[in-house]
Amino acid sequence: MKIRSLAIISISALLLTGCGSEMKHDTTLTKPVAGEAARGGGSYLDQVIPADVLSAPLFDQTGKAFTLGDLKGQYVVVSNFLTSCQEICPMTTATMRSIGDAVSSSTLKDKVKVLEISVDGQRDISSRLSAYYALYNDNTFSLASGTSSNLEKLWKYFGAPATRMEFTAKDKAMLPVDWQTGKPGAYDMSHPDLVIVIGPDSHWKWLDLGNPNPGKATIPEKLKAFLSEDGLGNLAKPQEPSWSADAVYSALHDLTGVAVS
Repeated sequence: MKIRSLAIISISALLLTGCGSEMKHDTTLTKPVAGEAARGGGSYLDQVIPADVLSAPLFDQTGKAFTLGDLKGQYVVVSNFLTSCQEICPMTTATMRSIGDAVSSSTLKDKVKVLEISVDGQRDISSRLSAYYALYNDNTFSLASGTSSNLEKLWKYFGAPATRMEFTAKDKAMLPVDWQTGKPGAYDMSHPDLVIVIGPDSHWKWLDLGNPNPGKATIPEKLKAFLSEDGLGNLAKPQEPSWSADAVYSALHDLTGVAVS
């Protein structure tokens, strides 16, 4: 949706201004500095995440309750998605699956968590997350959701609030039916697409914006059939700006000193 692209530009300007320093990159630096452009894409930050965001209740695809604060001591790679997305999110999940696979094969296995957090608290209950997760046949990353109010709080802080957009009768007739229920969807959640890294100190450390570029990663056939015309276009050629697994690996390398690929 064009709204997403416009929102990304607006959010990018807001967040980079909020870093408090000019974007720059000095190749002689051995550790990333807040406001520095990352070598592989995105930019580095060092922002303390507010206590109410860290303590917002979430649950994963198994129904297990947790908070971002519970993950202190680990690096956490986070992206946003919803299981009812027909344009971009299946590619986001495929990319996060690739990242999870790479991390699990590295020495960072116990130091990095790969996590997608929903923007759709109404539909993304634990059973829906579990069914979506099973389509990817992988256990190296996790999905999460929460109440609509808690998700709104979390994503508002990270600069990616979601807006509910009701489908018209024409939309419902044109779009593929839901991959799980076989029924037409009622609405979409429009949101800027992004990927972030939270540090072991619960500080926001890195950000990249744009559509995911899954590269050679594949999406499940059931979700491919669920993609809209725009979604199929994004699968064939992601819109710019975009972020990739390689950008995440580069950021993790800079932050931890450990190569991931």
